[in-house]
Amino acid sequence: MEQYTVTGMSCAACSARVEKAVAKVPGVTGCSVSLLTNSMGVEGTASAGDIIKAVEDAGYGASLKGKNEGSTSSAKALDAEEMLKDKETPVLKQRLLTSVGFLLVLMYVSMGHMMWNWPLPSFFDGNHVAVGLLQLLLTVIVMVINQKFFVSGFNSLFHGAPNMDTLVALGSMASFVYSTL
Repeated sequence: MEQYTVTGMSCAACSARVEKAVAKVPGVTGCSVSLLTNSMGVEGTASAGDIIKAVEDAGYGASLKGKNEGSTSSAKALDAEEMLKDKETPVLKQRLLTSVGFLLVLMYVSMGHMMWNWPLPSFFDGNHVAVGLLQLLLTVIVMVINQKFFVSGFNSLFHGAPNMDTLVALGSMASFVYSTL
């Protein structure tokens, strides 16, 4: 069984899509994809290049795991432990905190004076264009911070395999477009 590292998966639908794409490669007799470890095991006579191409055509990245004949079992255990570390959650938390900061400012500017009678800076009194431009700027900043959802979502949609990122991207874009009309 050949082991591969698969990148770009974010949900169970992604791993199922990769598994289905690799299963269609001639010479593949079995395929098992693990979302948790971002790995894939493939049985059969298919070449590594064909398998990697199938994964890339499905919209994800893949590479053959290197075989270290000279490595010890403890080195292999450290590699496996390193693979299982969650590297994405701290990045997501940082993006969430940054987004919430800008969203609080956006909420204050757009709704604070109407709902809670909070004062706006005197520059914004009667200057609806400036308020609108500030709201647009803050919204674009939040969208840029969270661009991963848009890129991943629309890429998976174009590959014919929509996932949760597609749902987030389409919902966010629809609400943004509707709010600007």
